[in-house]
Amino acid sequence: MTEPKPYHRHAYPGVHTFQWSARAGDADRELTVSGTCPACQCAMTHSFGPVQPLIAKGAGFLGRRKKPDEPDVWNMSCACESYHQPRPAQRRGCGALLTLAPPPAHLTAEN
Repeated sequence: MTEPKPYHRHAYPGVHTFQWSARAGDADRELTVSGTCPACQCAMTHSFGPVQPLIAKGAGFLGRRKKPDEPDVWNMSCACESYHQPRPAQRRGCGALLTLAPPPAHLTAEN
């Protein structure tokens, strides 16, 4: 077994593909992403929830809209359970800030 990489808060380049799943509660939908962190190579799972279905609302922030060819992206920090020194208390992961490819449309659509 290799030594865990040290904790380092940084933006990890690229858009990364993970496995998405959905779980519907009473009235809320929770999306879960799982896979391997590209920075530290540790297994991780993270939940986004409750998640509102992705629908167009308003004119966006200060009237700015994303271009039609821009994909939706989701951002998160590494959520692995490995211990990366000197990680701050109450934190998980190696510190990598990840950009995820969006979940499949069928997981975010209104039913």
